[in-house]
Amino acid sequence: MIPSIFARQPLALRRTAIALIVALILMWFDSKNPEWFNPVRNTSHAAMQPIYQFSLLPSYAAHWAKGSAQSKEALRRENVQLRSQLIHAQAKLQQQDYILAQNARLQGILSTTKPELFDLNLAQVIGTDTNLLKQIVVLNKGAQDGVQVGQTVIDEDGILGQIINVYPNTSRLLLITDDQQSVAVTIKRTGQRGIVTGEGIPTSLRLNYVFKTSDVRVGDELISSGLGGRIPAGYRVGRIAHIKDTQADNFRSIDVTPAANFVDNAYVLILQDKVISNQTKPSGFLSSKLSDLASDTEVLRPHSPSEVSSETLSAAAYPTQH
Repeated sequence: MIPSIFARQPLALRRTAIALIVALILMWFDSKNPEWFNPVRNTSHAAMQPIYQFSLLPSYAAHWAKGSAQSKEALRRENVQLRSQLIHAQAKLQQQDYILAQNARLQGILSTTKPELFDLNLAQVIGTDTNLLKQIVVLNKGAQDGVQVGQTVIDEDGILGQIINVYPNTSRLLLITDDQQSVAVTIKRTGQRGIVTGEGIPTSLRLNYVFKTSDVRVGDELISSGLGGRIPAGYRVGRIAHIKDTQADNFRSIDVTPAANFVDNAYVLILQDKVISNQTKPSGFLSSKLSDLASDTEVLRPHSPSEVSSETLSAAAYPTQH
């Protein structure tokens, strides 16, 4: 028997040589007809996917460790900053939506309450008044932060109330839901004026001095009118929730759902007047007209409908044409 030269080679070397020859043949076929090997190629890629995911585990672990090491104080500061930016943006959108909805008859009044006329000072609610019968909360901003008595306070949804007391580092806010607080409003759909009064509870308001013949519907949105100069125009007050006609007088009994959150609002915005240069102030004629309008339409809330003068009812129910 003639011995074969391959018989003298180790078994592993022969297998390696055979594998290389087969691989070269497969590579040649793949270069000529690559579509033949597409199923094999796709299967191999799918089989490698778990290996790819496993190789990323160190990166995921490092990212998780970095996030866990971040302090709670840093997260709290970031949350407060983001919430402040959100409230600022929503407040400006609220004002812009009102301005777009108005007609030329109201522009003379609304021009004095554009968003650029106010600095928005973010404050935190830190407590409530000791008298549980009063709708008063305590804010963490005071005289050192530029807070003054009479400044209006809002949230991202609407008007909350006015500052009634100021201390060096805190202030007290009287909410419009208090039974001694009133706001002059305009029905957004019709332009009719009225007065919204608090009822002493955080979930309900009342729209007063609206005649039975007035065009008022459930769902109508109420916007601050700015009459009297106490609260700037253009901010949401609430929506009409229920209308009832009584036999006692000529007025309707109208319940209003507040727009702002009076239950668990942690952060609020204090509207502070900006210093306006002479170039941006209204002309002398327009300025005098606005001053006359504010003084002539001062809104005073009587204790009962019988104490309302005929002039006040006319101003509230039938707006003057401009």
